[in-house]
Amino acid sequence: MLRQQWLAKGWVDVPPEVIGPDLWEDVAQEAMTCEPHAVVRHNRRPGLLAMRDGSITSPQRCKVHPGAKAVRALAQSKGLADVAAEATGARKMTAIRMGLKYYAPGDYMYVHRDDGKCEITFSCGLTEGLGPMGWLPDLRWLTTDQTVGRLAGTPYSTWGEEFEIRHRALRGFDGSRVPHWRTPLDTQSAREVLLTICFTDLTV
Repeated sequence: MLRQQWLAKGWVDVPPEVIGPDLWEDVAQEAMTCEPHAVVRHNRRPGLLAMRDGSITSPQRCKVHPGAKAVRALAQSKGLADVAAEATGARKMTAIRMGLKYYAPGDYMYVHRDDGKCEITFSCGLTEGLGPMGWLPDLRWLTTDQTVGRLAGTPYSTWGEEFEIRHRALRGFDGSRVPHWRTPLDTQSAREVLLTICFTDLTV
């Protein structure tokens, strides 16, 4: 079921029973503890840059922190690794990157594709009411150069779909192939906290 949805849509929802409520509480509390120590990530380079691994980098601004014990426990849980493997068809998946992103009013992330090593990226909101992410599944199977050509340096595409970011409920998506973005956080909104975990198959 997960595999079929991954192939057809490029995303899957993690069943709620995979992550217990106590661990979610620990992760949320850890996000608050880590926030004062988060560092600013501000890439000002204009336009879209195609990388050799297939990723596409672009301007962004937010604060980031790798997380600590609770985030690692979530990323290294067998249940989440099993979901990643079932969705992607891999024998065994390992979390290779994880962290917290803190968006203040005005922070943004231009259209981009994730690191080529990220075979599936999981994300969710640790604060409630996060706005959707922009998402271009129609470009999923294009080459990097074709994708950059289609986007033509546009910060936020005027076409595509909305990708829901759920609260304390992980959704895995094909971020290394499907271009996606986050428009600037409304200046009237409070800050938002996003959790991301990237998996790859280290057995090949």
